[in-house]
Order: sequence, then structure tokens, then C-alpha cells
Amino acid sequence: MKFNYFIHICNAKTKVMKKYILVIVILLAIVGGANAQKYVFLFIGDGMGQADVDLYEAYLAEKEGKSGFVKSTISKFPFLSMCSTVCKDRRITDSGAAGSAIACGQKFNVGEIAYSETGEQPKSIAKVAKEKGLKVGIISTAPMNHATPASFYANQPTRKNYYQIGLQLSESNFDFFGGGGLLKQTGNKKDEKDLMTIYQEAGYLTFTSLKGISSLKSHNSKVIFTNETLERDASMPYFIDREGSAGNSLAEIVETATAYLDNPKGFFMMVEGGKIDYAAHDNDAGTVIGEMEDFDKAIEVAYNFYLQHKNETLIIITADHETGGVSLGIADNGYESDFGVLSKQKMSMSKFGTIIKKQTKNEESVSMKDYMDMASKYFMGIDMDFSSEEQALLNDAYAAVNAKSNRAKDEAKSKYNGNNPMAYAFCQIMNRRASVGFSTNAHTCAKVPIYAVGTTTPIYDNTEIFGVIKSFIEK
Repeated sequence: MKFNYFIHICNAKTKVMKKYILVIVILLAIVGGANAQKYVFLFIGDGMGQADVDLYEAYLAEKEGKSGFVKSTISKFPFLSMCSTVCKDRRITDSGAAGSAIACGQKFNVGEIAYSETGEQPKSIAKVAKEKGLKVGIISTAPMNHATPASFYANQPTRKNYYQIGLQLSESNFDFFGGGGLLKQTGNKKDEKDLMTIYQEAGYLTFTSLKGISSLKSHNSKVIFTNETLERDASMPYFIDREGSAGNSLAEIVETATAYLDNPKGFFMMVEGGKIDYAAHDNDAGTVIGEMEDFDKAIEVAYNFYLQHKNETLIIITADHETGGVSLGIADNGYESDFGVLSKQKMSMSKFGTIIKKQTKNEESVSMKDYMDMASKYFMGIDMDFSSEEQALLNDAYAAVNAKSNRAKDEAKSKYNGNNPMAYAFCQIMNRRASVGFSTNAHTCAKVPIYAVGTTTPIYDNTEIFGVIKSFIEK
């Protein structure tokens, strides 16, 4: 009798325990669902080497009157490794091959956009995310059919197929595109159907105002945002040149996109600081710093989102390659530096060159003093008392501007990388006073940094980024 009673009690308690276990399982499922790894930000600073990050942080320190470096948002990230960018057919890569390697997890030849000559075309991590139910956003300060953004939605044998790449943008069915405009919007001969019309017919809502996107009651529509002010190449203006012009910062676009894409299943967002590369090609340190600031502020938006969703968010910051061979320090200055002097640069060297061209277009003769007056008014904002070395730079540039023979003109074009020689010379004076050097106006094969939060997996090659993100969204 006592034994039967004991069995009865055990059975009753077992039933109660089963109920408790069931409740615990349900609660764990709810908590697990809430903490699912579902938000991914991938930031690509086009042309950004570690020296660019260092330059920006040294600049911040000198602006605040401090020695050493002041941490940017980038440096707040707990994980750092260095990553190879070599491509399939050579050591020095371009944005097409490098962007495609990051997007698809395999190597490509220079100029290719995620392209395979045989068999099925590679699938980018953005497409993988879309198939898994995440919303997808692609953002860049460069044109939307430029090499890096294209790598995440297109497959083309050459990055120069801008119109064909543009057609594949709408076929991607991604949820948010934003930033720059479109190259070859109506084809190479301007006789094709306007890409924006095609996007609208494919169901995309198109905006030049972020407020228009924020005011949408439903977030189920696919949207394309084009910055209100664009350069002739359809890129957004440099950060240093945006004051007084209509449009938005990269951070404002990322903030709007984050709010728009947020949903229970999560999102994948690729954000490119596309014009760090442009400025580095021009050897324009002051403009590089401005682009780094724009990029860093956009990263801050994502980092603040991460702080609200710590167990759910992965952020990776990297570059497709390094541009310019940037150095902090030059031989002529020994141990001296003044990176803060670059805060006095008023505009990009590129914009200053355009101003010079306009103001001297109908002039038969332009004196050195005329150029100095223009530099003082529009560009430099510093002491115009030049050293003998600085004056030599200006004299060489002045001779190049006034070159008469075709050979001399070709030599000047090569030496100044197609830039206005006088604008380039004044820019180099700014660089020299800051003690910033450039070894080239092209790409290098230097390794680039990987900053991250949400993973501790070492990344030593750009193809490994794909796997890290894929593992994260599959958990």
C-alpha cells in the first residue's frame, strides 16, 4: 500500500515537472528567438588602409591639442586583424575583383564583377541573406552601379558594363539602395531605356529625400534613394565639399536605412565609403580625412544600433584594397608633424581644380600671383609665405600649366595624374606641412584592416568574410 502510494506521488510529480520543463523550453525558445543573430552591417572603406585610420585619429588628436591618437568609432571595435586583398590574376587588385571576393567568398580577375566564365554565376552574401528572409540594403557614396556595390547584386565580365549592371540592380529585388546615382543611366550611346524608369516599373519607389522614406507608413516597399546633389560622375560630393549644398551625409543615409530595414527577421546592409579611394588617388590628404570622418560617423550609427541589439548584431569594417601608399611622416620634415593643419583646407583639390579651370578659361595669361590669390581664397586657409621647396613645386606646376608642345602637355598630364597642376601643387603643400606622404596615385597590395564586433573569428583573406557572415546569419 505504501509502495503504491509512493508510485502515485512520483507520477504526479513527474506530470508537474513535465509542465515546468515545457514552460522552460518555451521561454528559452522565446529568449533564443529574441537573441537570434540577424543583423549584419558590412562597411567597406574603398581604398582605406590602416594608415588612413591612423591619419584620421592623429588628425582628431591634434585638433583637440592632444598627442598620439584619439580613438575613432572604428577603433572602439574589440576585434582587429589584417587581411590580404590579392585577386585571382595578380597581386594588386581593383574594386571589382576585391568587392566580388568579399561579396562571394572566392577570387576573381581584375575588373570582373562576381563573374564566372563557365557554369553557374557566383551568389553574393547579400543574395544568400535575401534568400534566408533578411531584408537587404546597399549603400555607397559612389554610383550605385560602381564596382563595389555592383559586386553584391550583379554578375558581369567587366565592371565597365554599367548599364547591364544597372539592369541587374532591379532584378536583385533588394529592399534598399541609397547614395550615389547611376553611371550610363541610358546606356553608352544614350539610346537605352532610362534605368530609373525600369526601377519604377519593377516596383521600386524612388526618392531624393530621406524624409520621404521615413514618412512611408509601410516598410514593405522597395526603395531607391539618390542623394539630391551629385557630381558629374554620379557620385556624392566629397564630405569637405558638401557645406551649403543639398543632400545628406553617409551617416544620415545609414540611419534612415537601418530604421527602414529593421524587422523581426533582420537585415544585411553593405555600406561603402566609396570616395576615400577617389581622394587617395588624388593624393589629397585633407579630403581623405573628410571621407574618413563621413565613414566613421556612419559606423557610429551602426555601433549605436549594436549597443541596443548586442546578441543579435554583427559589424565588420574593412577595405577592398589600399590606395595611395599613405605614410604619416615625410623625410623632409624629420620628426615634425602637424596633421591638424589639414582642418584648414577649404575644399577638395578636385573642386579647386574645377574653380581654377573656370576662372582661367578665357584668360590669355594667368600670373603666379593670380593662382596664389585663388589658393588663398578658395583652398588653403593657411600662411601663404612659401618655403623654397614649396615654391619649387609651384614653379614646376606653373610651367606645366603653360606647356605649349604636345609632348610637354602629355608629360604634365602624366605627372599630375590628369589633375590641374596648380591645384595639385597647392594640395601637396598642404600635405607636406601636415607631414603626410603618398608613394603612388594608384592601388597597392598592402594588407587592409578588419575591425569587427559580433565575431572573434580571425580573417586573414578577403574571401573569408563571406563565410563569417554566412555562419552568423545561419545560427
